[in-house]
Amino acid sequence: MQTATRATSSKIALIVLTIITALLHFQRAIADPDIRILFILNGLGYFALLAAFYMPAFQKHHKLARWTFVGYTAVTILLYFVWVAMSADWTVPVGPIAKVIEAVMIYLIVREP
Repeated sequence: MQTATRATSSKIALIVLTIITALLHFQRAIADPDIRILFILNGLGYFALLAAFYMPAFQKHHKLARWTFVGYTAVTILLYFVWVAMSADWTVPVGPIAKVIEAVMIYLIVREP
């Protein structure tokens, strides 16, 4: 019973954190019209991968969805630091908070059954 509760808690946490990071990217799209489309696509990508990770229709491809979700999230974190190095704009506190959330998401995705 405790394992099922922990799995449910992890699932809820991953869903909530994914929604938060997608919304943070949409908020950034509003704030930065020069690269708005990249932030919109990133947020939509998070929603699509979350759906692929949990929807029953994709369960036969669960392993692929898992590692795509991890890779996508890791690339998003990496590109944030590339962008910061190029622009010197840390978007404090939202940027670093989003990266911490994404790191936790990677942990939860890898740990999820």
